[in-house]
Amino acid sequence: MKLSGEPPISRQRALLGDFSAALGQQMFFWGRDVLTDGNLLLAYGFERLESPGLKGTSCYRMRRHCGCIELHGACAGWYPDDPAANTGFLYVRTLGRCSAHRQSEPIVPGEHEGLPLINDTRLILQAAQSFATWLHEYEAWIQCRQGTAYRTACRQMLARLPKGKPWLPPAQAMSWMQTFAEHGALADRKRKPVGD
Repeated sequence: MKLSGEPPISRQRALLGDFSAALGQQMFFWGRDVLTDGNLLLAYGFERLESPGLKGTSCYRMRRHCGCIELHGACAGWYPDDPAANTGFLYVRTLGRCSAHRQSEPIVPGEHEGLPLINDTRLILQAAQSFATWLHEYEAWIQCRQGTAYRTACRQMLARLPKGKPWLPPAQAMSWMQTFAEHGALADRKRKPVGD
């Protein structure tokens, strides 16, 4: 059932598709950040932990708004301290999609199947908005610390990879991320620019 003034579910799903594309690019960016200036994720305040389930890899965790953000090469998410009161967010890279959940503990990468993920588009969109708010803050910090050319170079590296899927250029991506974080289902759709 559509709420008054709310865009159709199909449009909300399309926006989640846009955000998933943004996160696909962002996962590559985080990988570059780990290799830059002694590890930008650590400089931002993340803690590096041994990754559960995958030997020889790391994950990064940070406290954020009554929960934690965890970044891993396979997934990224926010896990609330009280999952009964707050909906968590999860992006799984291999699936290329966003989900919501009621988990307080970060998932073990690769073991997301069988988790009780929430399929309600509205709840996923709300959880994605919250994650987008943090992501926009992080990217603003990156821009202040590294300058605008850094993300442009990261995106160019992604574009040169055989299976690289660059999304919007960094300035457009940040602008869209802020609008999505603030307006959710009312944000404009964003597609890769023609000729990019």
